[in-house]
Amino acid sequence: MPYAPALPVDTDWDLGMGDSTAIWFSQSLRGGEIRLIDYYENSGEGLPHYAQVLKERGYVDGQHWGPHDIEVRELGSGLTRRQTAKALGIAFQMTPKIAVEDGLHVARLLFSRCWFDEEKTQAGREALQHYRRDYNSRLNEFTATPVHDWASHGADAFRGLAVRHKTPTTKRPRRRVPFRSRMPGNPKLAWMG
Repeated sequence: MPYAPALPVDTDWDLGMGDSTAIWFSQSLRGGEIRLIDYYENSGEGLPHYAQVLKERGYVDGQHWGPHDIEVRELGSGLTRRQTAKALGIAFQMTPKIAVEDGLHVARLLFSRCWFDEEKTQAGREALQHYRRDYNSRLNEFTATPVHDWASHGADAFRGLAVRHKTPTTKRPRRRVPFRSRMPGNPKLAWMG
């Protein structure tokens, strides 16, 4: 799925410091199609690293979406992660917070509209394929919440995309006002009158 320079690129994040940070890069079309053109994941890095990753990608900035923990204050600076990101040129929107189960349902519904770049999203697609619930053999049922492991970061960022996504709307055409010529000699129709 090639990058279309005429369309903005939105990013959806799952933030982590001790954990991994995962970022999906997507472009949305008015017809409802969502193109997932890139994916990046790393761990142990701060926001300056990820700001540099965005800069190096060179995509046309759309909106950047972060999870609710974007409002957590860092002990060292006293600033929220959102404030730190803003200082680095990343203006985050906060992904709406809904129940995990509801977010998973929305993500399942979104898949049919998604196109993935085969090479650039390979690691993210693997995370989505391995995202799972644990099985409790004693109770003979799956647990209510997904397993938090290497696959959860990419899957959580994708779930955030699904929760916040809205298909772009067609811009309304401006109403055209017909040209009315102004007749000389009639002050109501004179161009300065």
